[in-house]
Amino acid sequence: MVSSISRSIPSSAPPRPPPPHYQTFLTPILHRRFARACLVGFATCYAESFVISNKSSLFWAIFPLGWTGFKAIILFFLSVFPILILRISQLHVGARSYATVFHAMKTYMGSFSTYSTLLTYSFASLVFAFLYLWSGSKDDRLGLIIEGKSYERPRLNERFLYMIFFAYYTGFVQAVLHLYEDRGRLQLPHLYLSPKAAFKKKLVEVPSGALHMALISACTAPFAYMPFRGVIWHYTLVTAKAFYWLNRSSTLPSFPVGAGMFIRSLWLSFLIGVMWQISNIAFDVYFTQKPLSADGKTISEKSPDPNGTLVTGLKASQAPLTQVCSCATGLVNAC
Repeated sequence: MVSSISRSIPSSAPPRPPPPHYQTFLTPILHRRFARACLVGFATCYAESFVISNKSSLFWAIFPLGWTGFKAIILFFLSVFPILILRISQLHVGARSYATVFHAMKTYMGSFSTYSTLLTYSFASLVFAFLYLWSGSKDDRLGLIIEGKSYERPRLNERFLYMIFFAYYTGFVQAVLHLYEDRGRLQLPHLYLSPKAAFKKKLVEVPSGALHMALISACTAPFAYMPFRGVIWHYTLVTAKAFYWLNRSSTLPSFPVGAGMFIRSLWLSFLIGVMWQISNIAFDVYFTQKPLSADGKTISEKSPDPNGTLVTGLKASQAPLTQVCSCATGLVNAC
């Protein structure tokens, strides 16, 4: 009788599988948006490569498989892509708050993120400067060595040294502003716009912002260069003498910064600022779009258990962007 009763009791239903995690559907969308931001950054690098290229032959200056395309690839992978990766590594949504200014300074001084930011911006700026100097003509007199007359030895060119220092200094200033303005924070818009409308709204501010940064760098760099001038000249001269038959005199020449060098350094800093600002705008525009898939559906709608997937996103405390996107998805579904 016991066996007949046990056979009459229905077996329990199999356990329900957990819903797919929200991050599973969000990650491919973020990858596509990052790729689009990279495309905008590469287009900017190509345009600036054309600007700094020698235009004696307009065809080769525009031709993608020429030196312009080669410089654009170098600029993108060594000057723009590291900045975008830096944005990814520092990505957060909420504003950071500190008890006091001293506590904030202590946190920044002891943070690996601070030094990686300084190193990334300085390296990216130096790469742009080297390409800029390499693209110049002999009349610019921006090479490492100045050729003298037939009876004179070549001389070390301090204009070259100043431009390299200026590039490093520009990267340093940009890194400090990156940390001060907390550019790793992703500010979500109050009103969602299409990428085209968002670009149109933000690109208007690029020239003025880049010019403002260029003026700060160009006006303060000569004063920052003075304390290091002798050391830079001495060690560069010692190193260069191992490769070049240079003038024996180690006396410092006249100060290299005049009106011409000021304008040239201002232009260099302006180009660097435009490149980074447009790349950062592209990152912000694409990463702050609505959490929708390519077919216009919300991310959780692609799941067999939309509500369960949405809950997994809301619980993702270690991924704040996932939490925000899932919250926005819930609001879109509610509307």
